[in-house]
Amino acid sequence: MVGVLACIGVIVGSIVAVALSIYLVNVTKGDEEMLNLTNLKLSFTSVIYYQDARTGEYKEYQRLDGSENRIWVDLQDIPQHVIDAYIAVEDKDFYKHHGVNFVRTFAAMINEYTPIKLFSSKQGASTITQQLVKNLTNDKDGSGIDGAFRKIREIFRAIILEKQYSKDVILEAYLNTIRLSNTWAGVQAGANNYFGKDVSELTIAEAASLAGITKNPSVYNPYTNPENNIERRNDILYFMHEQGKITDEAYEQALSEELVLNSEIHENSSVNSYFTDMVIDQVIEDLMEEYDMTEGEATYMLYNQGLKIYSTVNPTLQRAMEDVMSNKDKIYPMTEKTITNDDGTKTTVTPQAAMVSVDYNGGIAAVVGGIGEKTEDRILNRAVDSLRQTGSTMKPIGAYAPALEYKYIHFSKTFIDDYVWMKPDPENPGQEMEWPRNYSRTYTKQPMTVAYAISKSINTIAVRTLMCLTPETSYDFLTNSLNITSLSPEKDVDYAPLALGSMTYGISPLEMAAAYAIFGNNGKYITPYCYTTVEDSSGEVLLETKITSVQAISPETAYIMNRALKQVLIDGTSGGLSPSRLDAVGKTGTTSDDKDHWFIGVTPYYSTASWWGYDEPAVLRVPSYATHPPTLAWRNVMNAAQKDLPSKSFTVPSGVVTAEYCTRTGNLANANCPEKRVGYYTEDNMPIACQTH
Repeated sequence: MVGVLACIGVIVGSIVAVALSIYLVNVTKGDEEMLNLTNLKLSFTSVIYYQDARTGEYKEYQRLDGSENRIWVDLQDIPQHVIDAYIAVEDKDFYKHHGVNFVRTFAAMINEYTPIKLFSSKQGASTITQQLVKNLTNDKDGSGIDGAFRKIREIFRAIILEKQYSKDVILEAYLNTIRLSNTWAGVQAGANNYFGKDVSELTIAEAASLAGITKNPSVYNPYTNPENNIERRNDILYFMHEQGKITDEAYEQALSEELVLNSEIHENSSVNSYFTDMVIDQVIEDLMEEYDMTEGEATYMLYNQGLKIYSTVNPTLQRAMEDVMSNKDKIYPMTEKTITNDDGTKTTVTPQAAMVSVDYNGGIAAVVGGIGEKTEDRILNRAVDSLRQTGSTMKPIGAYAPALEYKYIHFSKTFIDDYVWMKPDPENPGQEMEWPRNYSRTYTKQPMTVAYAISKSINTIAVRTLMCLTPETSYDFLTNSLNITSLSPEKDVDYAPLALGSMTYGISPLEMAAAYAIFGNNGKYITPYCYTTVEDSSGEVLLETKITSVQAISPETAYIMNRALKQVLIDGTSGGLSPSRLDAVGKTGTTSDDKDHWFIGVTPYYSTASWWGYDEPAVLRVPSYATHPPTLAWRNVMNAAQKDLPSKSFTVPSGVVTAEYCTRTGNLANANCPEKRVGYYTEDNMPIACQTH
């Protein structure tokens, strides 16, 4: 009888074993990829970096937290006391077992299914390998039969994992996947977010606090439940001391250490800067193009694959721009205007503004796309995405610079300040008007030098200059040399768009800042970009910006235009608004209908476009009590951003010569000329001697 029962037992056991084997084979079919520790496909946090100007090193600017904030760190870069803290509390026999501690597993089952409690719950029953399996497979806890089968799957997988990988590989994967909050995972993200440190800088007490969170991230979160965390920390310190991982002295010191947390948490809910938004949009677009991805695939990759994005942002300039554009100093008058919508309803709107700076490598150093606090991610960035009529800021790039380059004019060339022709008056149908009109609506009807016309923004001289150059040549220069993309070849090859800025669609502040950079960069135009390279989590380059440049004008032309624009900030339309310390030049611009207000400023470090107006174009006049807002905002940003920068001047090309000219005739001055000024020329493009005086 006993023999029969034994045989039946063997048969039943064999059947159960076979059934269990078949079950395990079926339920673990997808494990090969899911448990591939060599090519671990998890959600890793992407990081935008900036280059420290003083050291040349790249530092973290912002994290792009996706479903989880996780930064991978190699085991060799994790301090031993951090490793010891986790092993001490989670799996003290980690280096002895083969994936499963059957004694503790059996004890855990007794604890779970009977009233008998065989060991304290302060230490885990699952091994580190089993916990890693759970983290990777997301095989959730269950109760009863479901829970038992989940534990069987976990044990089987842990044993297989230990056969395939070394202990160190398993431990590294575990320490990079443990959950430390709803969105933070891995010891590096935990150290960064809870303590504001790299994991390599954690103290023994901090390591124990971090290890204590793993058991239950909500219960032992040091921000929300510091008492629970400290109690758990002290238990872990006891285990470490008991297991010989720390000395008596280190144990006592760690117990007495105060829990000091990071006051600046990297929260998912934080709002990105306009610069970060711009980088996100650009990287997604480039991933789609380079790898034939959908937008969804590129977005997922950006937020969840641990990309390293090396950006062009200058945090000092970005902060200064954000501070000024917050309008706490009320630089921008918030003049309300009521507009009537298409459906007849009325809406009250206030002005908006935008500012963007590029450096002379072509990098976008800072950008802000609106006034006030930014409350949402990836909203309208007016500095990049909005096209506006440019007004008089068009004159230097649409007329004067190319005309000077082709030697149609020189610094003190004179034209008569008078209207050029009559044209239909849009305000009075059937009548004609003198065109172009100056902003003052008056003409001197006298010779006026180009330098003076630039400083005072005289329309007639810009149009007469363009007549020498021709609109076709101007359009070619703007589109091919300065990469302006929004001009219409059908409607904008004309005098009003190219000399006075009343084009069909407008130009973005970013394109204007890049165009004006030629006046501080020896005539070289560089297509602006916001990042240099994008790497994956292993350091392989995924994207690399191809920097394109063209010598738009000669260094001599660039410097001569630079000196003409200098007068704008001395006694021209923005007189007295030059930033402190460093040289600066620039140009104001206001459309004839007062709907768009600009200032574009150039210093030895940055070219910056500043715009102010309503989103839906409407008349916006500068109040009599206010300084021109775009210019004042630019000056304040430059003062803050450049105050600690080394002194620097614009480069003077060897081919530039200076000479005094007669302000009345524009020709080289003699002793009899009543008023003289210094002009800037090249030897092959000089005025004749003054014959009038």
